[in-house]
Amino acid sequence: MNVEEVAEAVSLAFVAIKKHLEQEISLKSALYASIQAYKPATRVLRLARKMLHIYALGSYQALSLLRRLSREELDQDSMILLGLLLCSIWAGLDLGDPEELVKALRRVMGRLWPRGAEPWIGLIRSAHKAGLNLQIYPSYQPWFIKLVTRVLGRSEASMLLRFQDENRPRTYVALNTLLASQEDILEEAEKNGVHLLPDRRLPGLYILERVDDTRSLISLTRRMLLLIQDLSSYYAVYALDPRPGQRILDICAAPGSKTILAGIRMRNRGLIISVDSSISRLRTHLRRVRGAGLRIVEDLAADATKPLPLRLEADALLLDPPCSSTGLFWREPIYRQIVKPRHVKMFARLQAKMLRNSAPHVKRGGHIIYSTCSISLEENELLIEDFLKIHPEFELVDLEPRLGMDGLRGLAETRRLYPHRDYCNGFFIAKLRRRW
Repeated sequence: MNVEEVAEAVSLAFVAIKKHLEQEISLKSALYASIQAYKPATRVLRLARKMLHIYALGSYQALSLLRRLSREELDQDSMILLGLLLCSIWAGLDLGDPEELVKALRRVMGRLWPRGAEPWIGLIRSAHKAGLNLQIYPSYQPWFIKLVTRVLGRSEASMLLRFQDENRPRTYVALNTLLASQEDILEEAEKNGVHLLPDRRLPGLYILERVDDTRSLISLTRRMLLLIQDLSSYYAVYALDPRPGQRILDICAAPGSKTILAGIRMRNRGLIISVDSSISRLRTHLRRVRGAGLRIVEDLAADATKPLPLRLEADALLLDPPCSSTGLFWREPIYRQIVKPRHVKMFARLQAKMLRNSAPHVKRGGHIIYSTCSISLEENELLIEDFLKIHPEFELVDLEPRLGMDGLRGLAETRRLYPHRDYCNGFFIAKLRRRW
């Protein structure tokens, strides 16, 4: 690539990081939102995507170094640009001659060029001149390393962290048999170069083996014949076991992936009440479920941390509340730099309120599936223990099938999934049955 293309890729990645921080969306979403305005060439987009992945893994170390050197003098934009360049150089990316790159960046970025970075360009030159090609370990904050060690023990914690740095996440796909038969969807996917393998652990789930043409995959997902869904989330809906004719309550339902999976299993017969506190997310949710062919979904805008405005006895309830996302550090590496210990405590309080306010809407003999993409004790086993002490009318029951590992603190009925063991997001799931 020539120096202008490299500068365009750096600029695109820089804009995506800023958008990610300002709008609190994933780096991937921020990148694809940015390309609508920039319309980069394919080679530029590929390099920007690679740089963002490297930045997500290494920004903790790079930004820590910059803070120590600058003593907090650098503004945020300068930190982003310098951190992005440092991470790319450390990871061995060929960005060309640093002098020419900086000149090109000033031209390409224009008003976006952070003037505060000027005195620190020498640091980039030095890093490049040193020829460093570092594996950035650990790319985690110290508090998270302690959390994982507490949960898994020192040896297996080290295995998990290294696995997440050295392996790419697997993509899982479910079939929308409301719109076409399983056979027809698989035949069309194969014909268009989208190769799927059945995942033997859960019926109806497939592994995306390879794609000959990305446009074909995009087309199939936009038509909602294929649903991209991690194994862990698919497991939650499978364990919910929604059946035709039942009444299902889906709390924190947007953007709608689990709602759609539940509706497919119900064959569009029964009722799903989808609850979310955000009107904008519910609009997206409604568009998605309608596009998927569902006719049994009713949306309700309500805050589940408060008593729900419902008179309903549901056969089953799915609560997948907002969480600290510590189980997503493999799929979304940038979360490693954002999530703090206070987030674990904050979300645990919210989750406890949501479970307490949702539980009264489950009928006798009905059940709750509680799940999070977190591996902390506070958001999972400790929360379930506290709930059962206050609500003896509920009891833990076994999940089928029993994937992953037993929950901690003796809660063997609950399940824990980990990237290095189960090749999916870190996940916790519990099934609670109402006895009276």
